[in-house]
Amino acid sequence: MKNSKNKLFWAVTVLILVSAGYFVFNYFSKLVSIPEIGKAFPIEGAAHVADGTKVEYRTNPPSSGAHYANPARWGVYSKPIADETLMHNLEHGGVWISYKSSLAPDEIKKLEELAKTYRSKVILTPREKNDFPIALASWGRIHKMNSFDGETIKNYILKYKNTGPEMVPD
Repeated sequence: MKNSKNKLFWAVTVLILVSAGYFVFNYFSKLVSIPEIGKAFPIEGAAHVADGTKVEYRTNPPSSGAHYANPARWGVYSKPIADETLMHNLEHGGVWISYKSSLAPDEIKKLEELAKTYRSKVILTPREKNDFPIALASWGRIHKMNSFDGETIKNYILKYKNTGPEMVPD
């Protein structure tokens, strides 16, 4: 009896390990198969500054640099949030999707629906300073778009989510 329990334990353990290995392998295989998206930029630092301090960033939208001490909550926003706040979200491995308010309402709705499918590490805000209708930003990387492309956005999130210097759990 003791021997059969021992065999069952090891069979279940091996099955769990093989299953976990399969899922990890598939995840990283998919991640590697996604080509680089957007452009990488030099990191501008990650110092905390006092709330209300204006920071000059070298990229539009910013993708790293000094920022406020508190990040925004993940999710969908209909009003802009300070770049200095959102840099903290990127430092925590988040992806920031921003759009100009002149974007067609149906495209904004698609962005909102897509962003709502992520419970964390994705934030969507309007941002008038963008030089393109839609911008995706993660720590040290930006991809600019003229119109909604759900597949590209999902691939960007998959590839660059959790790439910030501070690993904060989802």
